[in-house]
Amino acid sequence: MKVIKTKNLAIIFGLSLGILVLTTLVVYLRLAESAAPLIVHFDVYKGIDFLGNRFDIFNILIVALVIFLINFILAEFIFDRQRFLSFVFAYVSLAISTLILIAISVIISIN
Repeated sequence: MKVIKTKNLAIIFGLSLGILVLTTLVVYLRLAESAAPLIVHFDVYKGIDFLGNRFDIFNILIVALVIFLINFILAEFIFDRQRFLSFVFAYVSLAISTLILIAISVIISIN
């Protein structure tokens, strides 16, 4: 694990994973007892586009975790050849985790 041994990359990937864990905890605590359909997508012109349940919200988190794992594996694989790309993968994971946190926060605030 060359990526974990590099301090900067370990911090960035750790922060990204921490944001995903925080988002999962927020979803679990806020939507654990929710049985009603949730508004997942809202458009100003058309209104509610997509309704779902709490499992659809967890599917968003699973997709974000898969993206994180793919970026981590790619950063590990390409670390010896192009360190810059490893940092790009790390920062993209951090950006996606942050955007997922914002999106989930908006979904929770709407519902």
